[in-house]
Amino acid sequence: MMHMNLRKTALGLIATSLLLVGVFTAHVGAQAANANAAQGIQISPTLVQLNGSKGNTYNINLGVTNVTGTDLLYRTSITDFGASGETGSPHIFINTKLTPASSVRTWVNVLPEFTLVAHQARTVTAQITIPSNAEPGGHYGVIQFSGTAPTVKSTGVGLSASAGVLLLVTVAGNINEQANLASFYTSSAVNGKENSFFESGPAYLIVRIQNVGNVHVEPIGNISVTDMFGNVVASLPVNKDKSNVLPNSIRRFTGAKVNKDWMFGRYTANLTLSYGTHGQAITGTIYFWVIPYRLILVVLLVLATVIYILRRMIKVYNKRIIEKAKNENKKNSKKTKDKS
Repeated sequence: MMHMNLRKTALGLIATSLLLVGVFTAHVGAQAANANAAQGIQISPTLVQLNGSKGNTYNINLGVTNVTGTDLLYRTSITDFGASGETGSPHIFINTKLTPASSVRTWVNVLPEFTLVAHQARTVTAQITIPSNAEPGGHYGVIQFSGTAPTVKSTGVGLSASAGVLLLVTVAGNINEQANLASFYTSSAVNGKENSFFESGPAYLIVRIQNVGNVHVEPIGNISVTDMFGNVVASLPVNKDKSNVLPNSIRRFTGAKVNKDWMFGRYTANLTLSYGTHGQAITGTIYFWVIPYRLILVVLLVLATVIYILRRMIKVYNKRIIEKAKNENKKNSKKTKDKS
């Protein structure tokens, strides 16, 4: 039985991880709902941001819909999560080592089992109690809903629907909102290496933000790109989806790119971001070059060929003129001799 429960838990966590990839955004509208629906269960909202105080209890209402054609028995489980890499994908902590003062898993009550018939919707209430010794700052968890057919309740192998709700809980106290610009560079590909020299567009502008505080931040802004004459050629949004950067992590934003029909010379990219409750600023400036060297080589080769041909033609022409002049002189000399 223990083996079955572990297997069921692992399956549920894997399914939740797959579903929640890239869902660190404040917008949790139709796109997120459709993603849940594709898993056989629709939950609204899929992301909850809670600002709370120590010792208080908060109720969160969640809409759960069985979008399958069969009855399902739903169970809930709570896990902690953190950042995985720089893409914003969540990392589910299967065996968390967080203390109760930091672990959301111990703050949320486990909802009782409930059954939904096919296409039935229901509102359930999750209760979050922040302990009095909770550490100030951000804490992150997942409420996972796993559905199985009631007839296979005891086997744990009938998993047919799984989805989760991300919880971003900020505990009041000594909040440290601090983010730095880890790097700002251009690349020829979204996930390519740093490169400041291009033959042509597009030039991707990569922004990496490091959160060194104790709460998640949402950096938003734009990149202004000017050419060597100071003309603005592009104004590109950064983090238009309003994604979060979790504490002690780096997140890479790759959506901005410059792709004009004709680009030449040195370009300047100025980054301006703001984040936090006090509108803290992050700025940066980089330069990159666009030189279509192969086109230039072809043009130079054509010009060199044209110049060579013209010089040869002029040389031949001059030679013919000189020969003609010599012949005329000879004829004139002969006529003069004949007269004398």
